[in-house]
Amino acid sequence: MNKKIEETTEEYERKEGSGLERAGAAAIFFLSPVLSYIMFELVTGNLAAVLPKNAVLNMVWMFALYLLVFGISGSSRISIPVSSVILYVISLAEAFVVSFRSRPIMMGDVLAVKTAMTVAGSYNYTPTFMMIICGILLIMWNVLAQLVPVRIRGKKKRAAVFGGSAAAVAVFIGGFYTVLVPKLGLEVNLWDPTTSYAENGYVLASAVSLKYLVKKAPEGYSQAKIQEIYEKYVGNEEEQNEETAAAVEAGDAVQPTNIICIMNESLSDLSVDGELTTNTEYFPFLNSLTENTVKGKLCMPVFGAMTSNSEFEFLIGDSMYLMPRGSVAYQFYVNPGVRSMVSTVKDQGYTAVAMHPYPAENWNRRICYNNMGFDDFMDISAYEGRDELRNYISDLSDFKLITEYVEKKANPDEKLFLFNVTMQNHGGYTIPFANFDQEVWLTGDMEGKYPEADMYLSLVKKSDEAFEWLVNYFSQCDQPTMIVMFGDHQPGIEDEFFDEAMGVESAKVPNEQKMRWYETPFVIWTNYDQPAEDMGRLGAIYLSSYVLKRANLSLTPYNEFLLQLSEKLPIIHHLGIWESDETYHSWEDVESGEYEWKEQLMEYEDLVYNHSLDPKTVNEMFSISQ
Repeated sequence: MNKKIEETTEEYERKEGSGLERAGAAAIFFLSPVLSYIMFELVTGNLAAVLPKNAVLNMVWMFALYLLVFGISGSSRISIPVSSVILYVISLAEAFVVSFRSRPIMMGDVLAVKTAMTVAGSYNYTPTFMMIICGILLIMWNVLAQLVPVRIRGKKKRAAVFGGSAAAVAVFIGGFYTVLVPKLGLEVNLWDPTTSYAENGYVLASAVSLKYLVKKAPEGYSQAKIQEIYEKYVGNEEEQNEETAAAVEAGDAVQPTNIICIMNESLSDLSVDGELTTNTEYFPFLNSLTENTVKGKLCMPVFGAMTSNSEFEFLIGDSMYLMPRGSVAYQFYVNPGVRSMVSTVKDQGYTAVAMHPYPAENWNRRICYNNMGFDDFMDISAYEGRDELRNYISDLSDFKLITEYVEKKANPDEKLFLFNVTMQNHGGYTIPFANFDQEVWLTGDMEGKYPEADMYLSLVKKSDEAFEWLVNYFSQCDQPTMIVMFGDHQPGIEDEFFDEAMGVESAKVPNEQKMRWYETPFVIWTNYDQPAEDMGRLGAIYLSSYVLKRANLSLTPYNEFLLQLSEKLPIIHHLGIWESDETYHSWEDVESGEYEWKEQLMEYEDLVYNHSLDPKTVNEMFSISQ
């Protein structure tokens, strides 16, 4: 009797122990997404900024990951470490990327991971105290999860659990986009993503941003409407082209044999961001250049990164504001045969050559340049043995290769269009290099406070010296030559520098003043007579049309449209619109009221959609009339 009682007691204790163990294992599994969320936002530094309802949604998204991996593996011993490590690694990547370029990792960046990896070695990856603490917590939690696992035994049970998990995740995702997003008004401001990602939490913000990857046609859009716009501008374009051709034929206007356009990496004048002083001038040559020179400030679509979007606006003429939000244009929207500045010069007898001292795969350039119709693309392989500054080909070495290409032309009269994207000033301003000398530094109250800014200023001084060398070279060249140079964006240096320069915390700067962070200098110089001019501020979408016009080349109806639009609205930007009298309008004002230039903006939106997003492009709008 006593023996039976003991056996019953032991069996009860085993069951009770087993039940407690299962409850503990389940508790660890369900708490894992909560811990992952806390660690994720601690690493990124945004835990206190995330709104409460958004915090819950972040946890639910993370739980969906845990549940899906559990359904596949059938064991929490796999689901918890795999999911938690994935989320921890993403949090590290996000924290480092924000520190390097002041912009979160967005969905479009995922497709540009190869580009990111090629420049990854230029940055400092010292882990923060919070990264280390969260890493230790991650290890401890996973050790605990291994001791009390949840396991599904048997093929039928595992198949049922997988089906249930996958269905649950699918229902959640469907309900999220169809119900929660509109009901809760979940939005991400992809033109100020840092703030939006901080307030929403990274995982939730990334999920919400997916809805912006597809852009609907503008209201009232049709092929017939594009044809109407074409008819409106084609007559004027043909007349202007005939007058220009007659002036060139009569010798009253010069059409350059060489058109050299240089998009200089991170070239900018930091003085536009606020008051600063330096020990020596960093743009002595650019500032002194006046003869046969057109200057201005170019308003770029990006800050600190995303070079290819600046390139897209210059060569294509379509505003990134009117493209799918957060997208990388070179990944999706440069289709075979696209009409651009390249096709326009080629139609007039120019050989089109692209140069970039870095791998051709960066930003998908090899494919995009081929789609645009470049005849040749010289990537890093053409720069073997050339001098470097830090770990990038120097601007001087780059510019020397330009001159060598011109010298090797079989016929000096052969027309050449050369588009060059430099690398010298690329981000990564924290690592010392033996081949780098600190020549420029901030003085006054800023002295010694911003070493990244100091290194950057020394680099752009080298760009100034290299450009002086290039101008001096072509000053002695008999071939009529036009040289265009502009910066692609301002540098990703210390956030605190911009705060101090502006005299106010960045988050409190109104959009109208934020435009300063998107300004870079541009210059159009010729080795023949042209009127000098300061064009003031100009959107990047317009520059190629002005270059073609000043080169006395025939224009497309789209060029003519852009030139006329620029006279009224010289800046169309995600921050707003600036009119020719420098009056600022927010997009909210433009879209809600009776805005004077609303019709022209709607025409431009239709043209951008037709040019880059509609597979049925009205090519005659973007081509020279025959």
